[in-house]
Amino acid sequence: MTTRPAAWPGCACGRRRSRSCGSWACLPAPATPPRPVHNPSPQKKRRLWHSFADAFRGIGCCIKSERNMRIHLVACAYVLFFASQLSLSRGEMACLLLAIGGVMTAETLNTALEKLCDFAQKNLNRYIRVIKDMAAGAVLLSAIAALLVGVVILFRPELWALLWGIVSHPAALGLLALSLAVAAGFVFLGPAWVAERWDALRRRRLDRGRREK
Repeated sequence: MTTRPAAWPGCACGRRRSRSCGSWACLPAPATPPRPVHNPSPQKKRRLWHSFADAFRGIGCCIKSERNMRIHLVACAYVLFFASQLSLSRGEMACLLLAIGGVMTAETLNTALEKLCDFAQKNLNRYIRVIKDMAAGAVLLSAIAALLVGVVILFRPELWALLWGIVSHPAALGLLALSLAVAAGFVFLGPAWVAERWDALRRRRLDRGRREK
Protein backbone atom coordinates (compact mmCIF):
# COMPACT_ATOMS: atom_id res chain seq x y z
CA MET A 1 0.00 0.00 0.00
CA THR A 2 1.41 3.33 -1.02
CA THR A 3 1.54 6.05 1.55
CA ARG A 4 0.06 9.39 0.66
CA PRO A 5 2.49 12.32 0.78
CA ALA A 6 1.95 14.84 3.53
CA ALA A 7 1.81 17.65 1.01
CA TRP A 8 2.26 18.26 -2.64
CA PRO A 9 5.82 19.00 -3.74
CA GLY A 10 4.83 22.51 -4.67
CA CYS A 11 3.45 23.26 -1.22
CA ALA A 12 6.08 24.75 1.08
CA CYS A 13 4.07 24.99 4.30
CA GLY A 14 2.78 21.37 4.39
CA ARG A 15 -0.74 22.39 5.42
CA ARG A 16 -2.58 22.02 2.13
CA ARG A 17 -2.96 18.93 -0.03
CA SER A 18 -4.21 20.67 -3.13
CA ARG A 19 -2.28 22.01 -6.05
CA SER A 20 -4.48 25.12 -6.18
CA CYS A 21 -3.05 26.59 -3.01
CA GLY A 22 -3.63 30.35 -3.02
CA SER A 23 -1.91 31.19 0.24
CA TRP A 24 1.34 33.14 0.01
CA ALA A 25 2.79 30.76 2.62
CA CYS A 26 2.19 27.77 0.30
CA LEU A 27 4.18 29.17 -2.58
CA PRO A 28 7.25 27.12 -3.54
CA ALA A 29 10.31 28.14 -1.61
CA PRO A 30 13.15 29.59 -3.71
CA ALA A 31 16.09 27.31 -4.39
CA THR A 32 18.62 29.82 -3.10
CA PRO A 33 17.43 32.57 -0.77
CA PRO A 34 18.40 36.06 -1.93
CA ARG A 35 21.35 37.56 -0.18
CA PRO A 36 20.72 40.73 1.78
CA VAL A 37 22.16 43.76 0.04
CA HIS A 38 24.63 45.50 2.28
CA ASN A 39 25.19 49.15 1.61
CA PRO A 40 28.29 50.28 3.49
CA SER A 41 27.68 53.91 2.64
CA PRO A 42 24.03 54.84 3.30
CA GLN A 43 22.51 57.40 0.99
CA LYS A 44 22.89 60.88 2.31
CA LYS A 45 19.94 63.16 2.63
CA ARG A 46 19.61 65.23 -0.51
CA ARG A 47 19.64 68.95 -0.23
CA LEU A 48 16.90 71.20 -1.46
CA TRP A 49 18.89 72.67 -4.33
CA HIS A 50 19.49 69.15 -5.69
CA SER A 51 15.73 68.74 -6.12
CA PHE A 52 15.48 72.08 -7.91
CA ALA A 53 18.42 71.11 -10.13
CA ASP A 54 16.69 67.85 -11.08
CA ALA A 55 13.46 69.69 -11.85
CA PHE A 56 15.20 72.24 -14.08
CA ARG A 57 17.11 69.45 -15.81
CA GLY A 58 13.82 67.73 -16.59
CA ILE A 59 12.38 70.94 -18.01
CA GLY A 60 15.51 71.39 -20.12
CA CYS A 61 15.23 67.84 -21.47
CA CYS A 62 11.60 68.49 -22.37
CA ILE A 63 12.50 71.68 -24.23
CA LYS A 64 15.39 69.97 -25.99
CA SER A 65 13.45 66.92 -27.16
CA GLU A 66 9.94 68.24 -27.81
CA ARG A 67 9.17 70.68 -30.61
CA ASN A 68 5.66 71.31 -29.26
CA MET A 69 7.16 72.53 -26.00
CA ARG A 70 9.30 75.02 -27.92
CA ILE A 71 6.21 76.20 -29.81
CA HIS A 72 4.45 76.84 -26.51
CA LEU A 73 7.47 78.73 -25.21
CA VAL A 74 7.62 81.02 -28.24
CA ALA A 75 3.88 81.67 -28.13
CA CYS A 76 4.03 82.46 -24.41
CA ALA A 77 6.96 84.84 -24.95
CA TYR A 78 5.02 86.86 -27.55
CA VAL A 79 1.88 86.85 -25.40
CA LEU A 80 3.80 88.18 -22.40
CA PHE A 81 5.50 90.82 -24.55
CA PHE A 82 2.23 92.18 -25.94
CA ALA A 83 0.56 91.90 -22.54
CA SER A 84 3.30 94.02 -20.99
CA GLN A 85 2.59 96.79 -23.52
CA LEU A 86 -1.11 96.91 -22.67
CA SER A 87 -2.78 98.33 -19.61
CA LEU A 88 -3.91 95.07 -18.03
CA SER A 89 -5.16 94.70 -14.50
CA ARG A 90 -3.57 92.35 -12.01
CA GLY A 91 -6.45 89.92 -12.33
CA GLU A 92 -6.11 89.76 -16.12
CA MET A 93 -2.36 89.24 -15.87
CA ALA A 94 -2.88 86.51 -13.29
CA CYS A 95 -5.33 84.75 -15.62
CA LEU A 96 -2.80 84.87 -18.44
CA LEU A 97 -0.05 83.46 -16.22
CA LEU A 98 -2.32 80.67 -14.99
CA ALA A 99 -3.25 79.76 -18.56
CA ILE A 100 0.41 79.72 -19.60
CA GLY A 101 1.35 77.61 -16.60
CA GLY A 102 -1.44 75.15 -17.35
CA VAL A 103 -0.25 74.64 -20.93
CA MET A 104 3.38 74.20 -19.87
CA THR A 105 2.45 71.75 -17.13
CA ALA A 106 0.25 69.68 -19.43
CA GLU A 107 2.94 69.53 -22.12
CA THR A 108 5.60 68.49 -19.59
CA LEU A 109 3.39 65.73 -18.17
CA ASN A 110 2.55 64.58 -21.69
CA THR A 111 6.23 64.35 -22.57
CA ALA A 112 7.05 62.44 -19.38
CA LEU A 113 4.20 60.00 -20.01
CA GLU A 114 5.31 59.43 -23.60
CA LYS A 115 8.87 58.72 -22.49
CA LEU A 116 7.60 56.29 -19.86
CA CYS A 117 5.38 54.47 -22.36
CA ASP A 118 8.21 54.20 -24.88
CA PHE A 119 10.48 52.78 -22.19
CA ALA A 120 7.91 50.28 -20.90
CA GLN A 121 6.68 49.08 -24.30
CA LYS A 122 9.12 49.02 -27.20
CA ASN A 123 6.70 47.52 -29.72
CA LEU A 124 3.43 48.95 -31.01
CA ASN A 125 0.59 48.49 -28.55
CA ARG A 126 -3.03 49.58 -28.83
CA TYR A 127 -3.35 50.51 -25.16
CA ILE A 128 -0.14 52.53 -25.20
CA ARG A 129 -1.43 54.42 -28.23
CA VAL A 130 -4.70 55.19 -26.44
CA ILE A 131 -2.80 56.45 -23.38
CA LYS A 132 -0.66 58.73 -25.54
CA ASP A 133 -3.72 60.03 -27.39
CA MET A 134 -5.44 60.86 -24.11
CA ALA A 135 -2.38 62.73 -22.84
CA ALA A 136 -2.16 64.65 -26.11
CA GLY A 137 -5.86 65.46 -25.79
CA ALA A 138 -5.23 66.94 -22.35
CA VAL A 139 -2.58 69.21 -23.85
CA LEU A 140 -4.96 70.23 -26.63
CA LEU A 141 -7.71 71.11 -24.16
CA SER A 142 -5.36 73.23 -22.06
CA ALA A 143 -4.05 74.98 -25.19
CA ILE A 144 -7.58 75.77 -26.40
CA ALA A 145 -8.51 77.13 -22.98
CA ALA A 146 -5.37 79.28 -22.91
CA LEU A 147 -6.13 80.56 -26.42
CA LEU A 148 -9.63 81.58 -25.39
CA VAL A 149 -8.28 83.34 -22.30
CA GLY A 150 -5.78 85.23 -24.46
CA VAL A 151 -8.45 86.25 -26.97
CA VAL A 152 -10.78 87.52 -24.24
CA ILE A 153 -8.07 89.50 -22.44
CA LEU A 154 -5.77 90.76 -25.23
CA PHE A 155 -8.16 91.54 -28.08
CA ARG A 156 -8.83 95.21 -27.46
CA PRO A 157 -8.29 98.47 -29.42
CA GLU A 158 -4.95 99.04 -27.70
CA LEU A 159 -3.57 95.85 -29.25
CA TRP A 160 -4.50 96.93 -32.78
CA ALA A 161 -2.94 100.34 -32.18
CA LEU A 162 0.25 98.65 -30.96
CA LEU A 163 0.41 96.38 -34.00
CA TRP A 164 -0.15 99.33 -36.34
CA GLY A 165 2.65 101.23 -34.63
CA ILE A 166 5.03 98.29 -35.14
CA VAL A 167 4.09 97.88 -38.80
CA SER A 168 4.36 101.61 -39.56
CA HIS A 169 7.91 101.90 -38.17
CA PRO A 170 10.57 100.11 -40.27
CA ALA A 171 12.94 99.60 -37.33
CA ALA A 172 10.27 98.00 -35.14
CA LEU A 173 9.07 95.89 -38.06
CA GLY A 174 12.64 94.72 -38.72
CA LEU A 175 13.09 93.74 -35.07
CA LEU A 176 9.81 91.82 -35.17
CA ALA A 177 10.88 89.99 -38.33
CA LEU A 178 14.26 89.16 -36.77
CA SER A 179 12.60 87.84 -33.64
CA LEU A 180 10.28 85.69 -35.74
CA ALA A 181 13.26 84.25 -37.63
CA VAL A 182 15.06 83.45 -34.36
CA ALA A 183 11.89 81.90 -32.96
CA ALA A 184 11.44 79.74 -36.07
CA GLY A 185 15.03 78.52 -35.79
CA PHE A 186 14.54 77.76 -32.11
CA VAL A 187 11.35 75.81 -32.78
CA PHE A 188 12.33 73.76 -35.82
CA LEU A 189 16.07 73.34 -35.25
CA GLY A 190 16.15 73.30 -31.48
CA PRO A 191 18.85 74.22 -28.98
CA ALA A 192 20.67 70.93 -29.58
CA TRP A 193 21.32 71.81 -33.24
CA VAL A 194 22.56 75.27 -32.27
CA ALA A 195 24.88 73.80 -29.62
CA GLU A 196 26.29 71.27 -32.09
CA ARG A 197 26.96 73.94 -34.72
CA TRP A 198 28.55 76.20 -32.12
CA ASP A 199 30.84 73.39 -30.93
CA ALA A 200 31.80 72.58 -34.52
CA LEU A 201 32.62 76.23 -35.23
CA ARG A 202 34.67 76.48 -32.03
CA ARG A 203 36.63 73.35 -32.91
CA ARG A 204 37.38 74.70 -36.38
CA ARG A 205 38.73 77.90 -34.88
CA LEU A 206 40.90 75.95 -32.45
CA ASP A 207 42.25 73.74 -35.23
CA ARG A 208 42.96 76.78 -37.39
CA GLY A 209 44.81 78.46 -34.52
CA ARG A 210 46.92 75.35 -33.91
CA ARG A 211 47.84 75.12 -37.59
CA GLU A 212 48.88 78.76 -37.70
CA LYS A 213 51.15 78.24 -34.69
